[in-house]
Amino acid sequence: MAYVLSKTEFDIVQNAIENILTQTVESIELTDDIPPVGDISDSNKVFKGKLSVLFVDMRKSTDLTDELKSKKMVKIYRTFIRSIIQAIRYTGGYSRQFAGDGIMGIFQDSVDDDIKTTSSQKALNAARYILTIIDYCLNPKLKKHMAGVNIACGVGISTGTIMVTKAGMRGKESDETAENELGIVWVGSTTNYASRLCSLAAPREIFVDEKTFKEIETEQDIWTKAERLKGTKSFEGYISNDYYLELPEDVQAELIVGEKENETNTSVIGQIFQEARSEALALIDDISKKSAELAVALEAVKMREEKIRLQESQNAQKETQLNQCQQQLQNKQANIEEKEKQNYIDEYNLNREFFSVAYPSDPVIKQIGKDFWIKLINKMYLCGERIGKEKNDVILDLNYYLIDIYYDLEMHEEAYDVLCVCAKYGQKVMFRNFEEIVKKSGHWYDLKTSLESRLQNHYEEFSIALQKLKYLGY
Repeated sequence: MAYVLSKTEFDIVQNAIENILTQTVESIELTDDIPPVGDISDSNKVFKGKLSVLFVDMRKSTDLTDELKSKKMVKIYRTFIRSIIQAIRYTGGYSRQFAGDGIMGIFQDSVDDDIKTTSSQKALNAARYILTIIDYCLNPKLKKHMAGVNIACGVGISTGTIMVTKAGMRGKESDETAENELGIVWVGSTTNYASRLCSLAAPREIFVDEKTFKEIETEQDIWTKAERLKGTKSFEGYISNDYYLELPEDVQAELIVGEKENETNTSVIGQIFQEARSEALALIDDISKKSAELAVALEAVKMREEKIRLQESQNAQKETQLNQCQQQLQNKQANIEEKEKQNYIDEYNLNREFFSVAYPSDPVIKQIGKDFWIKLINKMYLCGERIGKEKNDVILDLNYYLIDIYYDLEMHEEAYDVLCVCAKYGQKVMFRNFEEIVKKSGHWYDLKTSLESRLQNHYEEFSIALQKLKYLGY
């Protein structure tokens, strides 16, 4: 049996429409906070004032719903909406509408301690809060609990005069249990404009209108003036990408961004050609209009290309300046290293001079003490290393100074080692205490081998030293 509209039901709706259309609309200026739903009467009374409207929605949510089980999507929707509401509330706004994966936030001018904060600034703070909490908090959590899943959202903001009223229907007269189906309606082009800007914003983009842009306090160079099409209507404003809030130093968070969409519906020229392909037959009579739009779009592209060329030129200048600064830094570093090396050379020569002064005096060597000489010898090795000398080079520089000091300190094995180095690499051998060092160290084989290998150089000192070893019975 077909459903029939009864006369009673027809009369009910007719009387309701008549009542609304005949009542005078009473406009009340918004001066304080935006009124809660319960404080607005079901009448033609409207609150009117300047507000900023923010729309945000999750991108590619339909794809996620198709790919994930319903229970997982429940978690994603709940965490997403919970995060957005916090961002709006903590920046001084109100969350007033939920539509699937989209949320609307309302912001009003305020004055605290004689400092005025505009609705536009609050809305921008909320937008940055949203991008930050999604990519630094929600996406890392999704990565942890739902591997392979991340989300992104776009944000649109518009500022203007809005009228707020209640609309809907109270419960049925014949059924006292029926609920009142009433809600708040935000009347004005500002709300629709914010929704359109949101739908045109790419993931991680904030798209604001001209009035909002003029009221915000922000770095101008992060914004790009843009024009995008929705159907046949063009929307202009300013766009920023990845405009996050700064995180405290004690917050360690990983940045995980949602994937970018194919931006086929955001480019002016791309939109024109896409529509031309899909609706070619229907738009034959509209060719002249589209040609004009294309000319405008091409001009915009030329301006953008010019801006890019200018930016590239500026970047090249900055790169040149950076290279000059790096070269200056390298030159200064080279000068410092050269001076540092010269200081080590001076220190090395000064210490070597001290050895030559102390060398002839046996009492002075013992009086200064063993610890002092060991530290000084090690210091000579360290300074030598810093100026490119091997340990054996330092030993050859000190030669008989080092042998004599080790002997006087009764460090006979160390003195023997120095003798071996001098015999193997040096031009002469220190004969003072030669036999005593060999006897008291108990070593002779390496020294003898080195001396024999050097006889071909016809150094008389080496031959004499070898004869002494043989005389000692080695």
